[in-house]
Amino acid sequence: MSPERMYELATGLGAAKNRQDVAAALTFMHDRFELTSPAWGAIARGKEENAALLTHFFAGYPDYEVCFEGHVADDEHFVGWGTVRMTMSAGAADAKGLSPNGRPVVIPVTIRMTFEDNLIASEHFMCDLAQIAAQSGVSIDGMWENVFGMSPQPATA
Repeated sequence: MSPERMYELATGLGAAKNRQDVAAALTFMHDRFELTSPAWGAIARGKEENAALLTHFFAGYPDYEVCFEGHVADDEHFVGWGTVRMTMSAGAADAKGLSPNGRPVVIPVTIRMTFEDNLIASEHFMCDLAQIAAQSGVSIDGMWENVFGMSPQPATA
């Protein structure tokens, strides 16, 4: 697949997500699409899991918007980087027990994609959960407990 086509698919998926249009986002995904987001501890496989994950995520961050500022690609991979803007919703399930400040979060993001059958086969979405917590005015420990069901573990030597 050409790098130009990869960029077209990546920006099309991004535009659909910016509109919180789950149905449109799914049209860019291969049937075996896999989304991995280490910050959120999320792995969603297939369109059904991805639809559920996106629906849940947009409820928590209803003004989510990603913007690519640069990208590189070869015949198999696309890597884009840019900025994500979003505001943690006070009523979101992920915010349960937390009191977000209602201010927009603006953080860097890096997205790596692979492709199959002229669709996106995988997306690896990398961002900083600690920055999301800090900019939302909530404790990172609280975010960890909500996302991972545990407190952050100290690094060991």
